[in-house]
Amino acid sequence: MPHQDSLSSQPLTATVLLCTYQRKDDLARCLSALELQTRQPEEILLTVRDTDNITLDFLSSSTYSLPLRMVPVQIPGLVAARNAGIAALKTDIVAMIDDDTYPAVNWLESVCAHFEADSQLGGLGGRDRPAGDHVKEVARQPVVGILLYYGKHIGNHHSGIGPARPVDLLKGANMSFRSEAIRQVGFDSRLSGTGSQPCEDLSISLRVRRAGWKLAYDPEVLVDHYEGAREEQRHYAAMLPVKDPKAFGEVTYNWVVTIWDEFSLFRHLVFIAWQFFVGTRVRPGLVQALRFSKSLGNISWQRFWYTQQAVASAYKDLYRARSSGSGT
Repeated sequence: MPHQDSLSSQPLTATVLLCTYQRKDDLARCLSALELQTRQPEEILLTVRDTDNITLDFLSSSTYSLPLRMVPVQIPGLVAARNAGIAALKTDIVAMIDDDTYPAVNWLESVCAHFEADSQLGGLGGRDRPAGDHVKEVARQPVVGILLYYGKHIGNHHSGIGPARPVDLLKGANMSFRSEAIRQVGFDSRLSGTGSQPCEDLSISLRVRRAGWKLAYDPEVLVDHYEGAREEQRHYAAMLPVKDPKAFGEVTYNWVVTIWDEFSLFRHLVFIAWQFFVGTRVRPGLVQALRFSKSLGNISWQRFWYTQQAVASAYKDLYRARSSGSGT
């Protein structure tokens, strides 16, 4: 639980945590932006897979004037990388950004100011403004990071507008935590996948909040997001045929894991009904499958079927784990 003591007169110390994999050009751009920060971090932790020779070779020949420390990771997946970084923390705050982002010069200064102003703040999100040659201007949205009762969530972190405010959910491209808060809970190892692992950011948001901490979002805590190449296809990024049913199902499977400890039994029943009959573009139910059947044909029903399979598989696995007393 958060401490209720008064704010310290001492400035908080901060670490930037970067989890990277075979994207040396993106990483180079991000590190260059960190060199320009108005508030320099005490440390920059780079989690690097032990088989990632591209990144290892890049770092061995780099000459950045930054307090870099490499954290080796043997287990594939973003959850293991994030948890390895948390285990290595030595500072009061950990600021996490994707390696394909370019933080504004006052990004870390703004992050620290929020945590220094509120001792109950456990997590802070900011805007990850889409960037790159082919990016179109996005409409700014006042509603950001909300979890609805029946299990749908609203993101919009990339397009948020307005003042800083409380939220339910943060986005992994630009999220920071009080180290005390994130050490309490850690990232959920039940999440499926070996790459970016969908919903890991939504999951950690709810875990920190359930531990009694506040979450906030401020669009002025800004990074530009260039959306680098990934080792796996992002099935949730477009309405595509399902080439890998398991990878497609991970979006839904991991969302069920995310809400498993958050929802009451009744809310789970509401979610299951909504997910089957309605759903979303990413996790289609019957309504969404019918909506896109004209343009996608059988692909729409394929996506519906794999989504429902993932829901059933997640609930089965989670119930078995709870019944056996293994995993929470």
